[in-house]
Amino acid sequence: MIVDFSSQAESIARGQFDACIVGSGPAGITLARKLAASGLSVALMEGGGLDYEQRSQDLYAGDIVGRDYHPLDSTRLRFFGGSSNHWLGLCRALEPWDFEARRDLPGSGWPITRADLDPYAAEADGIVSIPGAYADKTDQFAGDDFRVIRFRHSPPTRFGETFREEIGASDRITLVLNANLVDLDLDDSLGTVTGARFKSYAPGDPGILVNARVYCLCMGGLENPRFLLNATRQLPQGIGNETDLVGRGFCEHPAYTVGKVLFEDEVPTPREYDPTPEFLARQQSANFHLFLQTRARNLTKELVRSVICTTDFGARLARAVLDRGLNCDAGGLDTYFRLREQDTSVGALSLIIEQTVDPDSRVTLSQQRDMFGHRRIALDWRLNDQDAHTIREACLGIAGGFAETGTGRVQLNDWVTAADIEPPQLGSGNGEVALHHHLCTTRMNADPALGVVNGDCRVHSVSNLYIGGSSVFASAGYANPTYTIVQLALRLGDHLSRMLKA
Repeated sequence: MIVDFSSQAESIARGQFDACIVGSGPAGITLARKLAASGLSVALMEGGGLDYEQRSQDLYAGDIVGRDYHPLDSTRLRFFGGSSNHWLGLCRALEPWDFEARRDLPGSGWPITRADLDPYAAEADGIVSIPGAYADKTDQFAGDDFRVIRFRHSPPTRFGETFREEIGASDRITLVLNANLVDLDLDDSLGTVTGARFKSYAPGDPGILVNARVYCLCMGGLENPRFLLNATRQLPQGIGNETDLVGRGFCEHPAYTVGKVLFEDEVPTPREYDPTPEFLARQQSANFHLFLQTRARNLTKELVRSVICTTDFGARLARAVLDRGLNCDAGGLDTYFRLREQDTSVGALSLIIEQTVDPDSRVTLSQQRDMFGHRRIALDWRLNDQDAHTIREACLGIAGGFAETGTGRVQLNDWVTAADIEPPQLGSGNGEVALHHHLCTTRMNADPALGVVNGDCRVHSVSNLYIGGSSVFASAGYANPTYTIVQLALRLGDHLSRMLKA
């Protein structure tokens, strides 16, 4: 069932749900469907409507106080389906070694393993409509330290569109649109949520209290910590923030153009590489992903890129609603005409790294407030020396592999070979720089002193409050996060079903 908060608030307030889920992106919708399939009743609360609206999107505005970053109100979407509405559809599971703790890599280690998520792979594949996994392998070009990998491609699944009919017909899921979470009520012990307070956009709306047995925040890697930090009415430091960890450890996937490859003879078709775990341990590097592409370009794509990238912000955002905007830091008609006659024995080399978990890279709050009185985000994104080390080892490693096999010679960009690497900022012409992935801001850890949630995604200090989405990632890996978000939501759904039925 789908209702609008403004007309159905009183009936929602009278209801008693098994679960109240806040946010209808990939995590929220997947979790709601999983719980409903087990016979549980769900209030799925969405702050936006069925389509993009500026009044909702404006709530995502905030300040950038660290490294340059995308405007916060354009890097995610606030309506039914969430940021799947501009997802490109790239899917890959995290590697088994991404979950392992390493003494040489600060912040590494999850309280769960890859084996805990593998049972949900087939179900996740069906949700995002992708084929079975490809086998990774080594090849004759890069040497034994690197594997040829492949991402799988979702159509992409727009969760709001794909599951709208099913949710609308469900007698177990009540999707409530334009319902904005403003607070959580805690019991006298401050250890259990007794109700979630929501308001409409109407000025002076007193709001309602939604009652459920468990509550799940699935609002995204920036909004999950933002809400917890704003929830200071009963806890001055914010809910779940007893150890000052909410918002800390913000990770992105830094992405750069790092150089070119001059091939000696046979030109490899475009391919992607990642390092073996043995290479990572030997070089004390975080994980990474390399993309090798010949310089040939597609005229239609570069024409579209030029049109999109020269329009104003509003038009680019409208484009993002339909399909995430193209990378405007590279390409376009100028590049196409300049490169179309080049020898295709020249290839471009790009890099995506796993950012190290750094407590000083964080989501904080500004003094500016939104229409509901919540302080807006101040994002302090930082990279550190370990990230520079990962960039260097990745580039030198692949260069050595190509040289050893006689494939070709890598010419690295000057900033990569500098004595002190300074990763490029946005708009520098060195690639996309940040991929709109918001990770690790309510990290999971078995120890309450080291994480916000436990291995079951429950906030350590609150008995019935759970968090879904990429904010619970303990570390970033290099893979796009949506696939893992879906796996985690399915696993959380099973856990909550068992617990609530017990």
